[in-house]
Amino acid sequence: MRWSHLSFLALLVLQEMVLADYVRTKKSTIAPVGAEVLTVGVIGDYGWTGWTPSPPHFCLEVLPELQAAGLVIPNEVLNDCDPGDITYINNATALQLDTSSYVGQVCAIKNCTAFVSVGDNFYDSGVDFTTGGIQRFQEAWVAMYSQGVFESSPWYQCLGNHDVVKGQSGVDFQTKVAPIYDSRWNFGTQGLPYWTYDLTGKDWTATFVVVDSDCFLSSYIKNTSVYANTYTEACYADRQTQIDFLANTFAESTATWKFLQLHHPYMSSATNETELAPLVEIVIQHNGIVLNGHDHCLAHYYSNNTNFILSGAAGYPQAGDCNYGIPLGPYTKFLAANPMTAANGFVTMDISNQSINVEYYVRDMQFESGDLYPVPYDLNPAYSFEITEHSI
Repeated sequence: MRWSHLSFLALLVLQEMVLADYVRTKKSTIAPVGAEVLTVGVIGDYGWTGWTPSPPHFCLEVLPELQAAGLVIPNEVLNDCDPGDITYINNATALQLDTSSYVGQVCAIKNCTAFVSVGDNFYDSGVDFTTGGIQRFQEAWVAMYSQGVFESSPWYQCLGNHDVVKGQSGVDFQTKVAPIYDSRWNFGTQGLPYWTYDLTGKDWTATFVVVDSDCFLSSYIKNTSVYANTYTEACYADRQTQIDFLANTFAESTATWKFLQLHHPYMSSATNETELAPLVEIVIQHNGIVLNGHDHCLAHYYSNNTNFILSGAAGYPQAGDCNYGIPLGPYTKFLAANPMTAANGFVTMDISNQSINVEYYVRDMQFESGDLYPVPYDLNPAYSFEITEHSI
């Protein structure tokens, strides 16, 4: 029995090594090189399709009895009984589908050639290397984003909190398995949740550094959190590695533009995640730009001479995440929300040597009950700004 157990562990380690080596050699679809202007879409918090919550009888009656009896309930089971997300799922699935079509329309007009993800790729508890996980990946991403401009455009990926509920197995699927399953899904060549890539134009370069912001939140390692697992515990203890990775990559880069790409917001109308400060300080030193999601809305914040671009509205929008459209201070430049709803949508960036033209595309929220967020012509940007000062 002892030898059998050790052999199994050795086989798992060997499998990890083989998979990591293959990921390093796998050819991914990448953005075109040499364009004078390159347009990318920034999209986040979108992956609702295919999630099936636990039955109400289990969540409302069985689960409390199991907890009272002292049974250890897996995080995924707890998360799949989240009452808020259960109420969202039907509308969220329809909204993801409608918004994917809207993104495709806008990007066909704008000629988007790549997409930058800011995480929460699969609600409610991520995906892992199981038949169910493979089916979710196929349904909620491969098939969802397969037509028109999506067909050949690369996605540069990032993890969100829902993506790490399953722990290391969920992280491994997105960083190691998914890039092999579909070459458009980019997660670097090392099979790690933090990585860097460059977009290269005719006379400019943009360096993006992706980090897993789940690893910086102390609340996620408390035993009451559905995100507490061996992965988040280990990466929280080792978060300095990602700080150093960002600092070294930016220091070594001579790029025209430098971006930090992560899930959680440092600047927010809901919760400012101040534990991300070590990362943001590096961005400020290099006159960089922050891209994030997590808040289910669209917003632009400007603080310490730094632009914070929120694009978390590709699934189920939530007005409270953008304070119902009411700015909390002068750092708030734009909020795509009102007292009734936040709007679906995404952000595009037209990157050139001279500038980055940032445009917020906000979908008209017309339903049978009325237009909750009227937009006169939603194929035009609802808000835009320009960045002209290069990174250093």
